[in-house]
Amino acid sequence: MMMEEAMSVVQRAGRWTLGEKAEGVFVVKKGGQLVAKIITGEYTPGAADRNEAECTVERVVEVGEQSEVAGVFRETVADRCVRGFDRPS
Repeated sequence: MMMEEAMSVVQRAGRWTLGEKAEGVFVVKKGGQLVAKIITGEYTPGAADRNEAECTVERVVEVGEQSEVAGVFRETVADRCVRGFDRPS
């Protein structure tokens, strides 16, 4: 049985959340389902790479600095909402 690692929620938009999984690794989820993974320059390969579900995520975005993560989150939510996947509340 795999236990999900703790994640601190950094930002929320309706059912969408942006969480910090590990240093330099952020995940975007909708209703608890993984939608995207954001990697920053602080990322060091290791334990955060062991979750198979995260290895097969459709969208992986690399950014230079942590300050860019919130923008990628907003773009991901907006893109998915425009395509009819969800409406943020």
